[in-house]
Amino acid sequence: MEPIKRQKKETDPIYTVMLIPHKGREPRSIHFRVSFLKKLGVVCGIVCLIGAGVVLKSSHTVYKAQQNEQELLSYRSEKAVQEEKIGKLLQENEAIEKEMAEISKLEEAVRRELGESGVQPSRSGIDRSQYLGQGGPQSAKVEAVDVYAAQNKVLQEKVKDRKATLSDLLGRLRELNQRKAAMPTLWPTSGGTITSYFGGRSDPFGNRSYDWHPGLDIANDYGAPVYASASGTIEEAGWVSGYGRYVRIQHGYGYETAYGHMSEIAVQSGQSVTKGEIIGYVGSTGYSTGPHVHFEVLVNGQVTDPLELVR
Repeated sequence: MEPIKRQKKETDPIYTVMLIPHKGREPRSIHFRVSFLKKLGVVCGIVCLIGAGVVLKSSHTVYKAQQNEQELLSYRSEKAVQEEKIGKLLQENEAIEKEMAEISKLEEAVRRELGESGVQPSRSGIDRSQYLGQGGPQSAKVEAVDVYAAQNKVLQEKVKDRKATLSDLLGRLRELNQRKAAMPTLWPTSGGTITSYFGGRSDPFGNRSYDWHPGLDIANDYGAPVYASASGTIEEAGWVSGYGRYVRIQHGYGYETAYGHMSEIAVQSGQSVTKGEIIGYVGSTGYSTGPHVHFEVLVNGQVTDPLELVR
């Protein structure tokens, strides 16, 4: 054993490091073998590796913490945006619901005017079933903003549908109003007395001959206003034999009216007039025995008893 140890020592040389201090102190020497340096190097390497690992681990932990913090900030920001969107959608939904309620009231009022209260037929080409309310528990994850957006879309479709329905009703109401305006229902003078009715009569000048009277004779004060019995367009305004000063009005929808024996005409051919507008004044021109207005009503070109229409 002794020769082996001696051999190892001979192959493991010793090095000496001299430390020479200043100010005349005695120098010191440090002796160490090569094997010690090798062991020290290994230990230092291990310590360095461990230190590097700790540094890397710490760096990774810090990085993950920063990343998590960034994700949290991003999440909070997105959540705030989502909450803002949801708030706006809720406000829009509430506004649309209120608008729908107002539209429903308006629609009902229009239908009452049209005599259709309680009747709400579907508009042609629209499937209302897709707008009827549905719901239930959530079977899959659905974001609240998506739910409110879907509700908003349905409400907008409802409003669009109702507006189309109201537009149709408005068109029908306008048509009805136009028909009413075109129907000769207004008495052509203020008061007055019927002196000759529609139909057969004796000749007004005392002749014993039979006469067919195509309208009403309404006696009134000379110069009293004569009113258009309905809205329309003046077809003729001037002197006509037998009728004297004469006005004929085309009202549309098959209605016409004629007015005769006036002292003065206040309109001209081609002019548009509204129901109740003055078209002339009571007189006794033409074939007449005294101041009155001759009033005729024609329906689809046929003379009709005015008392069937005027009020």
